[in-house]
Amino acid sequence: MSNLPSQLPRNLQEFAHAVSAYNSCLHLESTIQTDIDGMHDVNQSRRSMIYCRILGYFLIYAPSDQARRTIELEIVSCKNKRDALLELGELYYGHFILAFRSNKGKTPTPSNLSSRASYDTIAEMTKDLLEEAPQNHSSAKKRALVRDGFRCPVTGRVDEDYVLKNHELYQKVTREKLRTAYTQCAHIISEFISSGITEGSDKSQCAATVWAILKRFGYPTLLDELSGSKVHRLENVITMEFNLRQRFDNLRIWFTPTDHVNQYKLEARYPFLLTGYSPLVTFTTPDERNLPVPNPAYLALHASCAKVAHLSGAAEYIDQVFSDMEETRVLSADGASADVLEHAIFYASSRPFRSEEYLYPVMD
Repeated sequence: MSNLPSQLPRNLQEFAHAVSAYNSCLHLESTIQTDIDGMHDVNQSRRSMIYCRILGYFLIYAPSDQARRTIELEIVSCKNKRDALLELGELYYGHFILAFRSNKGKTPTPSNLSSRASYDTIAEMTKDLLEEAPQNHSSAKKRALVRDGFRCPVTGRVDEDYVLKNHELYQKVTREKLRTAYTQCAHIISEFISSGITEGSDKSQCAATVWAILKRFGYPTLLDELSGSKVHRLENVITMEFNLRQRFDNLRIWFTPTDHVNQYKLEARYPFLLTGYSPLVTFTTPDERNLPVPNPAYLALHASCAKVAHLSGAAEYIDQVFSDMEETRVLSADGASADVLEHAIFYASSRPFRSEEYLYPVMD
C-alpha cells in the first residue's frame, strides 16, 4: 500500500474538479491515518484506507478521461462526508477491482485439445480449430492459439500439446530450438460478469452494477460487445503460459500501451515478476478481420484496475483474504472471519452493493 502523492500529476492540476476531488481524498487519508496511529479499530481503519486510496489512485490512473470525470464528480458530490466517500470507495472495490479478480480459480485443463489425434500441417490444424465459433472458454482458446501462432505472445513459448499433435509444428520447434510450455486462455474482461448469470439473481444484479460503472466510464457499447458468450470474443482473450495467466488474472501484471500500434510495455506489481520476460509485447495476427488482436480499451481497463489495486493496497488485501479462505475451516465467533466470509459470498453469489446513490451525471 502506498500513500497518495501529495498532489495530482502536473497534467491534471489545471482541472479544478480533479484537484478538489483529490484534496478530499488526501483529507480523508489523513483522518484515517490518525485513527490508525491512535489504534482506533485498526483493522477497519486499514480497510477504510484502502477504499480511500482506491478513489485517489483512480483519479490518477483512470482508464479514460470520462472515467476520471465521473469519479471526480462522484467524489465531489460526497461533500467530504467520510461515510459517503468510504462507501463510494467500497463500491469500486467490490464492483471493479474484485470483478477483475474474479477469474481467480478458473484453471481449465491447459491444452483444451481438439478431439482429432494428430495433424500433418499447421494449415490443416488451423482450419479444424477455426470451424468452431468462440462460444465458450475452450473454443476461445483454440481460436486465440491460431491467432497467436500457437504460442504465448509474451514469452514466445509454443503450446506443448499442439506441438505433439502437429508434425509440421513439431519439426519447426525442433529445427529452431523453440521453447514450449502449457498455455491457457486469459480473459481481459472477466467471464464473471457475463457467464452463468440467471436473470433476477444476486449475481445478475452485481453484474449489472459492474456494467453500469463501465458505461459511465465511457464504454457504452461494452455490454453489447461482451454479454453472454460474446465475452469469449478474440478481442477479449490472450494465449498465456500458466504462470503468466495467473499473474494477469491476479492483477500482478498488466499491459501499458506504447506509441506503436498493438505494442505494449509489460508492467508488474513487483519487479521480480518481470524477470525473464521481454519488456515489450506486440500483438499480431495473420488475419485482422477474422482473428483480431486484443482490444486496447479492454487492456486499458485491466491496467487501470491493476495499478489502482496495487497502489491502494487492495490487491495485497485480497491476496490475504483468499489465503485465509483456503486455510479457514471454521469461522470465528468474534467476527474476526468477517472479511473471509464476505469475499466467499461474493465469489459464490456476487452479493450486490446498493450503488444507485453514488452514480451521478457525468460532467460536461
